[in-house]
Amino acid sequence: MTIGNEPVRGGNDFSRDLAQAAPVIWLCANLLLSLRGLWQGWPTLFAYDLPDTVADYLYASMAAGVVQILFGLYVLGLAWRKSPRFPFWFTLWAVLTIVADVAFLAATLFIEPFAQTLMPWLIAAVSVGISIWTIVLVRRPKPATAMADAAGTAGPTPVGVVILNAFLGLVLGGAAGLGIGLLAGSAIVDWFDVSCFEGGCGYAAAAIGLLGLFVGAIAGPVFAIWWTRRRRKPA
Repeated sequence: MTIGNEPVRGGNDFSRDLAQAAPVIWLCANLLLSLRGLWQGWPTLFAYDLPDTVADYLYASMAAGVVQILFGLYVLGLAWRKSPRFPFWFTLWAVLTIVADVAFLAATLFIEPFAQTLMPWLIAAVSVGISIWTIVLVRRPKPATAMADAAGTAGPTPVGVVILNAFLGLVLGGAAGLGIGLLAGSAIVDWFDVSCFEGGCGYAAAAIGLLGLFVGAIAGPVFAIWWTRRRRKPA
């Protein structure tokens, strides 16, 4: 189907926009996985009965996770500002991520307490593959339409930009809602003097925190989509 003797390129535009957003989506997903790893590994730092090799491995992996998160947040800020330096710094971040994935997984081969299974290697292979793919995407020359969008001359908001900002709104809104909900839950529990028998006050505060997470996870993407379309310059 054509309009004015010119083929309709909606599908191609969607694929192009999604490919442009894929590096930032992978960056956000990796940051969430790193945060999850820090959250799960934090209690093990206080286990004094660990072998020295295991303790050193955990300390190194936790330190690498913190560096990866801080570096990733900087790169995410470059993407948010549409900085021309984003491709370089994203490539460097992705390369360091690949090196860290391979190095820490290979280190488990030389630490006796670690049991070798196939799943960690498959996960690492998928992570390395996605990182390489996003490096290729971010280093690919931008088409003329993408350059026009970056200059603010295009009218409609690209679908990939909407998806990216909605994803960021989901993550940030959910995190903010959880934090606010936990604080509000703690205040409400103290205000109403909820009994802590068998952890009742903790469950009540956690329930309010989960409610805040749910509300934030809905409000975040809605606000992000509204804000994205509002700040888009008209053609």
